[in-house]
Amino acid sequence: MEDKTKIRLTSAEISGVWSQYLNDTLAVCVNTYFLNSRTNSIGKALITAFAQVAQKKDVKQFLAKGKEIAQKHMNTFEHYLEKEDLPAPMGWDSSISDCTSFVFSDKLIMVHISAMITAGIGNYGMAMSASPRKDIALKYASLIPEIATYAEEGAKIMIKHGWMEEPPQTDARDQLIKK
Repeated sequence: MEDKTKIRLTSAEISGVWSQYLNDTLAVCVNTYFLNSRTNSIGKALITAFAQVAQKKDVKQFLAKGKEIAQKHMNTFEHYLEKEDLPAPMGWDSSISDCTSFVFSDKLIMVHISAMITAGIGNYGMAMSASPRKDIALKYASLIPEIATYAEEGAKIMIKHGWMEEPPQTDARDQLIKK
């Protein structure tokens, strides 16, 4: 007796499912580029505002570098949107005041920026895994090392100023044996 629960899809049904898959994939990709551009735009504005009130020279330099990285990444994502005649999100630069008064401690600024960097790396990883296009996934993969290096620089500044302890490391067994 033939199993009636295993009905094969017709070509029209296959076409419909495939079309919906492609549309969903496109929506995910466009949404990802838009959101990553928007996230970098917000990060750039926040970094700019923090740089205006930071006290320590190395913190200011770190923030200036972060602003450059954020702009570079925004340009990357906006390129993909513009290539498809889609609007890029508007920047947040106009919302930054001209305040230069000491409002936040450098420690608070660095902790906040470190959390933003961590979230950004996670966003890129999620975007990379959701992208069906190899070229775009590779673009995300190429951006992650740059932001990870920036995170390491931030951690070194925080360790230097005593705002963070050096992360635990494995024992140097070769050196212990030589003692």
